[in-house]
Amino acid sequence: MGIAADQHDFGRSMLVCCMNHEKPHQHTAWEWFDHGQTLALLPMNDDPASGAPRASVVLTLPTPAIEPLLTLEPPAFGREMTRRFAGRLGPMSLASTRHAYPLVAVYPQRLVGPRFACVGDAALGMHPVTAHGFNLGLLGVERLAARVRAAQTAGRDIAAPQDLAAYEREQRQASRPIYLATQLIARLYTQESPPARLLRGLALRLGQHCPPFKRAVAAALTGAH
Repeated sequence: MGIAADQHDFGRSMLVCCMNHEKPHQHTAWEWFDHGQTLALLPMNDDPASGAPRASVVLTLPTPAIEPLLTLEPPAFGREMTRRFAGRLGPMSLASTRHAYPLVAVYPQRLVGPRFACVGDAALGMHPVTAHGFNLGLLGVERLAARVRAAQTAGRDIAAPQDLAAYEREQRQASRPIYLATQLIARLYTQESPPARLLRGLALRLGQHCPPFKRAVAAALTGAH
């Protein structure tokens, strides 16, 4: 459709897989910003074959460092992930295939064209650090569907330029601030310079000891009011 987009390559990739582990995950998802790596754990039901606790695991590293991990033999990979998780879950073992995804943020310069609209990932590609890109994609689908239903009910053209323009305006107002904030957070938590580490520490302490700030961040990320 000839729509240009602003792109930012973070120079990092995510390795995603399922792993069994010894210690229970307590049905808690968490994200760990370690020096030189970011780890995430998403609890799953126990492994149906072995009954062992199981989780979806995400490891983010500079792209060249991800490639060797994809070809490690499963036992060696399990030991490496156990080390990276600092043994918090006990010994870990691979329970699925492994996949790597490059982290590239994409923001289209426009969302609509003649009888055309971008929704979902086509309307926004953002760093997953705030886990909000998927929600914004669903929000765009909901907004566009509402416009289409209203136009159809009123007997208007469902692709009228004014309705598409209104969809674009609403979606940009919702997504642009979160997109920019996510870019800032991603850069802050992936840089290893002393000033970046200092700023991270200050931000975490502010969030820990200032409940209104913590509630404001949570409301912004969840769409709560």
